[in-house]
Amino acid sequence: MEWIVFGTYSLMGSVLLLLVGLMIYRYKLSHEPPVEKPPAVEIGEENSIGGMEVQEDAGGAAEKDWGILALLADGIGKGQAGYNAAQVTVRTFLRLFASEDVTTNSSYFFTQAFNQSNREILERLQGNKGGTAAAAALISQGLLYYASVGDMKIALLRDGQLIPVNEGHTMKTAALRGYNKGLLDREQALAISKINKQANYVGRDGFKNIEIGGKAITLVPEDIILIMTDGLYHCLTWVEIENIVKQPASTQHLAERIIEAFNEKTMPNKDNASLFVLRYNGC
Repeated sequence: MEWIVFGTYSLMGSVLLLLVGLMIYRYKLSHEPPVEKPPAVEIGEENSIGGMEVQEDAGGAAEKDWGILALLADGIGKGQAGYNAAQVTVRTFLRLFASEDVTTNSSYFFTQAFNQSNREILERLQGNKGGTAAAAALISQGLLYYASVGDMKIALLRDGQLIPVNEGHTMKTAALRGYNKGLLDREQALAISKINKQANYVGRDGFKNIEIGGKAITLVPEDIILIMTDGLYHCLTWVEIENIVKQPASTQHLAERIIEAFNEKTMPNKDNASLFVLRYNGC
């Protein structure tokens, strides 16, 4: 009989301990912070001055209810002219993006932003030689809209492959377009394509020819979008950039690794280098 009573007490103690344990578990669950959902778009940004004395690149990103905008500008010109042109372009884009929902007509937004930037640069520089290349990516409701002027690159990593999105305004692409349209013969196109100069930039009289994506790109989760200045992709090969950006890491770490690879390379007249890395995680 004593053994039975002792066993009953032991069982009651076990039940009591179980109840206490459950209460502690529920308390911890109720007080643990909820698992944070990753942002719809994760953004990383990094840059390097390269071998130059002045950093003429500028970048900016903004998020509103209607989407996320990332913009890079690569200034050109002597002294502070390129830097000022790049800064003007970034500020103009961000101001217009913040003012209203631009996704209802993204082409109009890009055109307006580039043209306003061009006018303000001309007014500020007052005849001084200067301008900027620029590229913008706008993500809204799973769609990628883009536009560029000059020799910037926008690329999309999907299924381990880095695919160029825009053509860019280099002498090479200008020669190719002229040849395809029958405006240049083969020898003329080859001669022009060897000129190491961009064919268009913001901050010039008679500014035109903005490259705007004709159709939005439908994104899928884990897509990565890169925006790069020419200083970066002229230093690192396409394969080198692709091999880095497809590694499992945060977008900021990917951006830092690419710039680290850029800094480790030795080349004469090394330009500034800047990039945005954006990962789409879903709406």
